[in-house]
Amino acid sequence: MSKSRPLRDYADGNDNMPGDSREYTAYGERADADSYGESGFTDYSEALPAYTGEYASTDSAYHDAYDEGYTGEYSAEVMAQPYGSSGLFGPNGQSAHGGELVPVAAGANLPTPATREASAPLVIPGSGVAIANPFIKRRKRPLSLRIATFVLIGAVLLTSLFASIPLTSSADSSPVTPFEALAGAVVLHQQVAFFWYTAQAGDSPEKLAQRFNVQVGGIYELNNLLAGEELTIGEAYKIPEDPNYGADYRPPSISNTTSTYGKTIFGTDWWNSYAGAPGPEAACGVNGHGNYLAYDFVSPNPHSYWVRGFSWFHDGVDLSAPQGNPIHAAQGGQVIWAGYDATNGFGWSVVINHCNHVSTLYGHMLKVFVKAHDNVVAGEEIGLEGSTGWSTGPHLHISVMWDNVMIDPMLFYTSIAAITGQ
Repeated sequence: MSKSRPLRDYADGNDNMPGDSREYTAYGERADADSYGESGFTDYSEALPAYTGEYASTDSAYHDAYDEGYTGEYSAEVMAQPYGSSGLFGPNGQSAHGGELVPVAAGANLPTPATREASAPLVIPGSGVAIANPFIKRRKRPLSLRIATFVLIGAVLLTSLFASIPLTSSADSSPVTPFEALAGAVVLHQQVAFFWYTAQAGDSPEKLAQRFNVQVGGIYELNNLLAGEELTIGEAYKIPEDPNYGADYRPPSISNTTSTYGKTIFGTDWWNSYAGAPGPEAACGVNGHGNYLAYDFVSPNPHSYWVRGFSWFHDGVDLSAPQGNPIHAAQGGQVIWAGYDATNGFGWSVVINHCNHVSTLYGHMLKVFVKAHDNVVAGEEIGLEGSTGWSTGPHLHISVMWDNVMIDPMLFYTSIAAITGQ
């Protein structure tokens, strides 16, 4: 495309576009010359819009139409079309009003967008089998992280057990957990003041409590004694100085505290021998059918005297007579234990199953005359009174058990005279 002349070059002449007989009037030649000056126009170029392009020099006449904001060039083919024909300068193009050109509406000469007919979706047949693995393997954790996880879980479990399992403390009136014991080891507590005493013949925890005006529980607590445990001659024991120390203390028992009555068990000691349903060869005592006095118990240590009875710290009755006094079976039955108890303080001892949920224990004897599986009758000699085991003098300790749990023997006797045989 060749160079074209500026628009202002056409303003002074009567050059027309081909086929256009109208004459274009320059801006300076408007009817009202004063209005030209009043409009502030000082030069033809100032009256023109901000068009910076050029028209093709091949045009024989100037086409005064222009598009608003157009900065390009018109092609020769377009300029060759007659004014008013269809196309860029057709009825939808520029028009002249009052001898001057005005711009068309924005977008009036834009090309019509192409349209595309909708087509059916494209279907690609396949086998139906996924070519990728739908299950993504979990990322493997580092070995150190797994070890740390297991260690943490183990620590939590051990801590729970450590905090929940109670311990027995000899210095406290109730069981404590290991955490509490650890806290007690860190926090300083005032120690209980006490003095030492060596047991003599005939001593017992309650006699010492009466003598020194202290609590029986205080003696049991300071010396870690079990309920039913006796003193031993020549052994040193702690006596608290505080008269109220241990008033509410209850020690654990040396005997069974869970009721059980099943098969008869001939154990290796008195505490693991259990009375139960008798065998066909077993002798049984009188069945009182739950009425204790109806079991017809006789004195186990005739011509003895009362020493002490049943309490929370003593699980039987002590009867004293000269050493060697005959010991009798309180009721008929079968011997399920006879021997020496070296672990729980009863020395030479015997246990008899009387059937009907009842059994008896005889302790501290000098000698025993029966053995396991022997049958005895009420009042039969089974041994001699002595002071073996935890004892401070010759006496008989008798315990009565209902379903293998120790109860007060005096339930089966009408009076102390009846049990002492006086």
